Amino acid sequence: MTFFDAFFSVVARELRRMRSNPVYLTASVGVMLFCFIFFVSIFEDGQPQDMPIAVVDQDQSALSRQFLRNLDAGPLAEIAFRPSDYSEARALMQQGKVYAFVVVQPNFSSDVLANRRPEITFYVNDAYLVAGSLLLKEITYMVELTGGAIKQNVLMAKGMESHRTMGLIQPIQVDMHLIGNPWAHYGVYLLNLLLPGVLQLSILLLTVYALGIELKEKTAPDWLRLSPNSFLTALIGKLFPYTILFTCLSVLTSFVLYRYQQFPLQVSFGWMLLTGFLYVLAYQAVGVLIFGITPVLRDSVTLSALYGLLGFTFAGFTFPIEQLPYPARVFSLFFPIRHYFNLYVPFALNGLSVPHITASFVSLFAFLLLPMVVYARLKKAATQLNFPIK
Repeated sequence: MTFFDAFFSVVARELRRMRSNPVYLTASVGVMLFCFIFFVSIFEDGQPQDMPIAVVDQDQSALSRQFLRNLDAGPLAEIAFRPSDYSEARALMQQGKVYAFVVVQPNFSSDVLANRRPEITFYVNDAYLVAGSLLLKEITYMVELTGGAIKQNVLMAKGMESHRTMGLIQPIQVDMHLIGNPWAHYGVYLLNLLLPGVLQLSILLLTVYALGIELKEKTAPDWLRLSPNSFLTALIGKLFPYTILFTCLSVLTSFVLYRYQQFPLQVSFGWMLLTGFLYVLAYQAVGVLIFGITPVLRDSVTLSALYGLLGFTFAGFTFPIEQLPYPARVFSLFFPIRHYFNLYVPFALNGLSVPHITASFVSLFAFLLLPMVVYARLKKAATQLNFPIK
């Protein structure tokens, strides 16, 4: 039997198994389609808009009403409740109805006019990280803006010209430019790693399941009989349909992000497709390694899930890896998603050329050698079925 005869026989058998068991397509296509719809719809506006807050206006002056109108007119905050006192506002936050509330103290307007530095107190529920940080920024900005406007009016009332007042209110003007994501679009920050992160979980779990179910159901002899002279041919043929499936999902992910969502992409689209293909192969290799270490379906699935979830932590898109202790920085190199992130940022956001990120490409290729570490153990497990199946 030639290599191609054996290879295509194994591929045909695996396609029949995929068609007969819905778990294969559900755990791959179904999960990714759900994530496309769910995450893309969440980040459609780029940032959360009109998050509900409460205000307690104990001054009821024209100045306090103007401040609250300005706050409500901003894109992030929406005044949804106007409780009468602090206790009622606190109860609304505890019930989860608002993310923050503002208390305007009595005599706010008179204290402003008398130069007595009135206080505006606000409370933010930082248990909601995104909502809390954005509202903290929005309310702080509006308080400072209101203070600057009051100071400008006072100076102009004393006869100072308008353009000179700005030099006293804001001596240094900040000219800020966001590199790679000038819109501060949260989808650009998160979706480029959330979707590949979900994909890597599917690759790991399905690779391990496809191998482990053969031993659990004792069908490995039927699988190996199609390639009697080469276990390597049987292994490659078994994984090949999943390689094609996950590569297509990786291509679809790139189309959703860079064509449909129009996220920044400073290099040719083909480079992201190549990166995604290597990413799929790397995680398949890791899945084979995990199953070779523990060729028991239950144990290998658990270990794969743990490894995949740790990948989100050590990718580096939520917390900078450079700020972690040195052992943790070294440990992050054992996750393909970390190298994918190191390719995505220079390619998509910064537009660097290939020589600048050669190390990340080499690292992804290095993962393809991992199955060689457990090849003999995996072959023994498949041929002799001498490992526990429960």
